[in-house]
Amino acid sequence: MESSMSASLKMLLFFSPLLATAAIAADLPDAGRLLKENTPPTSITPRQTISPLEKKVTTEKQVLDGTRVMVSGFRFTGNTLFTSSELSAIMSGSIGKEMTFTELNSAAAAITSKYRNRGFVLASVFFPPQSIKPGMPLVIEVVEGILETIEIKTIPEKTRTPVRVLKNYASHLPAGRPVEDGALTSMVMRTNELPNISSRIMLEPGSIPGTTKATLEVTEGNPYSFALDMDNYGNDATGNNRAGGTLDLYSPLHLGDQLSMHLQSSTTGELKNARANYTIPVMSYGTKIGVDYNFVTYKLGGLFKTLNADGDVHNLSLSITHPLIRRRNLILNATVAGEGKLLDDRIENPQSRNQRRTASCQIGLAGLQMDKVFGGGSTSFSLGLVRGNLDITDQETLLSDQSSSGLHTNGSYSKLNLSMARTQTIHNRLSLYISGYGQWSGKNLNSSEQLSLGGPGAIRAWQIGESYADNGVIATAEFRYQFEGIGKLPGKVQAIAFADHGYAELHANPINDAGTNTRNLTGAGIGVTWLDANNYSLQATCAWKVQGETTPENSPMIFVQAVKRF
Repeated sequence: MESSMSASLKMLLFFSPLLATAAIAADLPDAGRLLKENTPPTSITPRQTISPLEKKVTTEKQVLDGTRVMVSGFRFTGNTLFTSSELSAIMSGSIGKEMTFTELNSAAAAITSKYRNRGFVLASVFFPPQSIKPGMPLVIEVVEGILETIEIKTIPEKTRTPVRVLKNYASHLPAGRPVEDGALTSMVMRTNELPNISSRIMLEPGSIPGTTKATLEVTEGNPYSFALDMDNYGNDATGNNRAGGTLDLYSPLHLGDQLSMHLQSSTTGELKNARANYTIPVMSYGTKIGVDYNFVTYKLGGLFKTLNADGDVHNLSLSITHPLIRRRNLILNATVAGEGKLLDDRIENPQSRNQRRTASCQIGLAGLQMDKVFGGGSTSFSLGLVRGNLDITDQETLLSDQSSSGLHTNGSYSKLNLSMARTQTIHNRLSLYISGYGQWSGKNLNSSEQLSLGGPGAIRAWQIGESYADNGVIATAEFRYQFEGIGKLPGKVQAIAFADHGYAELHANPINDAGTNTRNLTGAGIGVTWLDANNYSLQATCAWKVQGETTPENSPMIFVQAVKRF
């Protein structure tokens, strides 16, 4: 274990010279901006693909001989989801004809299709042995696949996640009702979203003819995981290069909960970040409550060292996330959150202090749609509406903010965030990725609520913190090529060629005679991702400026991130 960890650390340190290429920040960093730069984006990508239902096939005893019969009508038994009239309409084309039972079975397959198109994947129909008399209707027996019972099987036998939680999730498959694929899939997907859990559903005939027994097999992984990371995603004023570690505890209180803790520092020690997140399921539908805490403390160096400036920010949020839709090809989440921030920036030369606090609430939707259009792809989106209030507690700063030359950020504010992305398969291992992100506000915002045009998650030809703005849009297009394998190199390697563009209004309500209020930036470059799942990952991009001016000139811009998991 020690030799493995030593080798992993050497891999991270090997790339550290590359991490020194990020350029200096274009704007004076403060607590709000550094909080934004040290808050990772959320993701709703499913951890695993839902496998098809595993079921044992049984064959009902039915008439399959070549005897021809005159069909005068049909009588249905066992049907509860569709009326006999609806099913008779499907078979109406056979009435008045002389047919063999083989031909009748082929015609009756349309009834099976009707059931399965509605999601009842275990439904079937057959002609049971019967006495056939002229003028009498033929009997068609419908097997709708009634769920007899559902059992829970855990691997290992004793799990940290309590069986009662798993049973609560499984309770949404009511016994005595036909098995519906959508309900099964939704239940399995919600179960898989419990921490470090994977599950599958297995179906077999029940003890009563026409019924189905379901077994939910749940496999629980290790109780914890640990990862080391290194990147150059910081800005020059607090240190480009950052190193950190993340510890995840899965179901530490045996409630299906998860605790994540992350510590990170710039290699200069001028920025330190501590994050903690705790989530717990509160309903059998997969609803979760989350508590997040983020602390950032900094001291400015570089060009701003003579200011002798430092500061810190505390960010606490409480959220409720509910899975609205869980299907094989569609995920949709709804989130309601409340958030509070305490921000403090201090400058000794000249002496000043900016203390402020914000309180906000947010409602949002986030979705992921997978499809087979033009060879297959996926589309993700998110929509968030934020309403909040900024309270500047330092009187001198407040007077300056409210003066004729101030930005008037104090008081209530609102903003709208929208993002959308599409990954489209083009041919074999070649795909196209396009994305767009936008933010709109009708009022000048505090720095912690603004967006930035520069950095690895925006326009990659510009440095972290470039052009903080109230309103703006960022668009990206990437061609991605997945290599089948490079020699004996483990993992997967993906090469990309990309172009980024961004437009921003620095202030929603600019100060008169304050100069240009817009930025229009474009960059293009290449990159590579080297990934070995649950082991390590390396991402690197190199980009050049195409449009837009910046000071100082620092093209090309290289961003590198390395992660090692244990």
